[in-house]
Amino acid sequence: MYAQEEETVVEDAILYEDAPDYDYGEYDYDYDWESTYEDAQDLIYTTQDSMVEDTAAGLLGAGILTMFAGVYALVAGAIGLASYIFSALALYRIGIEMNYENAWFAWVPILNTIMTFKLGDQNPMLLLLLLIPGLGALIVAVLSIIALANITEKRGYEKLLVLLVLIPLGMFVLLYLLAWKPKTAVQPTA
Repeated sequence: MYAQEEETVVEDAILYEDAPDYDYGEYDYDYDWESTYEDAQDLIYTTQDSMVEDTAAGLLGAGILTMFAGVYALVAGAIGLASYIFSALALYRIGIEMNYENAWFAWVPILNTIMTFKLGDQNPMLLLLLLIPGLGALIVAVLSIIALANITEKRGYEKLLVLLVLIPLGMFVLLYLLAWKPKTAVQPTA
């Protein structure tokens, strides 16, 4: 068993020497509860008003941001549609002037690449390289530039003019020149 220790308690000991002696008689119990209630109500209403103002400002900011995003999407969509129509129209005209029997291919996204490859003396089966992730797209991009270089030469311009496609908006200049300003007469292709 354990030994128990005895504790001795001194009855006259002061346990808390630093404890202040409060005299509760010196407090003013005549407190103005009505003004405190009114101050609290003012604080609540002020807080609610500022919360409403903050929420309204946040909603207004979100609305303006949404409006700008919508305008941006409309402008980007309009530019994208205009560039697609211009490119398809130019390729269609090139196809007609080079006697390509299916010139309407210019308006269909994958068929227009097949048409470009055929007009540029490239094998359209090379488009299957797009099935190789990453590298296939790069190879097809280089082959597309080569096909455009061949079309450029057939239309009477130097092959190096095809480097316009590497400049922003240069593709549109190149397509305009090839479709509406050819330097040579039409050469029939198969």
